[in-house]
Amino acid sequence: MYQVIARKYRPQSFDDVLNQDHIKTTLRNAIGQGRIAHGYIFSGQRGTGKTTTARILARCLNCQQGPTGDPCGTCASCLEITAGGSPRRH
Repeated sequence: MYQVIARKYRPQSFDDVLNQDHIKTTLRNAIGQGRIAHGYIFSGQRGTGKTTTARILARCLNCQQGPTGDPCGTCASCLEITAGGSPRRH
């Protein structure tokens, strides 16, 4: 199946995101300090990484090892979010 290049090569961790250091630092600090807000608004021009950053944050918060600044990428929650779905709670 054809997949758009931006989705095929979407960054999978904060380390892979380019040119958004202030956002990455803020979100990692919030997770590390346990001060996660009840909601975040990602806004900006098209192609700036809003969806990518939101997906990485979702993986960080829903990872079975987390909340963590570096999601494992192998647990059921991480794999489901990477695939474009929503994590399921059991």
